[in-house]
Amino acid sequence: MPRQGLGKERVVQAAVALIEEKGISQFSMGKLAKRLNVKTASLYNHVKNLDMLLEAVGFVAITQLTEAEERAVKGKTGDEALFALAEAFRAFAREHYQLYRVIMGFPKWNNRMLEQGAGKIVRPVMQVLAGYGLSEVQQFHWQRVLRGMMVGFAFHEHAGGFSHFPVDKDESYCIAIQSIADSLHRIGGMTE
Repeated sequence: MPRQGLGKERVVQAAVALIEEKGISQFSMGKLAKRLNVKTASLYNHVKNLDMLLEAVGFVAITQLTEAEERAVKGKTGDEALFALAEAFRAFAREHYQLYRVIMGFPKWNNRMLEQGAGKIVRPVMQVLAGYGLSEVQQFHWQRVLRGMMVGFAFHEHAGGFSHFPVDKDESYCIAIQSIADSLHRIGGMTE
């Protein structure tokens, strides 16, 4: 029987907090149960298994990421929207790196959930790309290019990979986004 006051939402929120605090590699159902002051078996009254819990955590993270991106691009178009989107993504990846790792772990946990989450993740990106005069097919390609660049930069930056040369990482990120913007203008036929 489910414990009073302990529902799926509380379990998921506690998992989010624990993952952000300790990291995804240190997360377990046992540690979550200890955090909630319940027996591990009690958690299974609210979530089917660890994979299902991580999916729920991933969707919390996706919601947070997409809301941040949508707030950043609201009322903006073109390069202003592109740079705002890129900065919102980077800020999320920096501030919530462990949650971002959960999102990126979806393929190994459940492809069905990845497919559902992908549409939400791509929505603000496609909104920005729509302003460049690209065809739908071009938008699909360029959302991959943009997201691939942002994800790669975030992972490399977190791993300390940009610490070897005395140049500003922020400037490097702006150069990467500007390169994409320049390509989008050329391909979409837009002029500034």
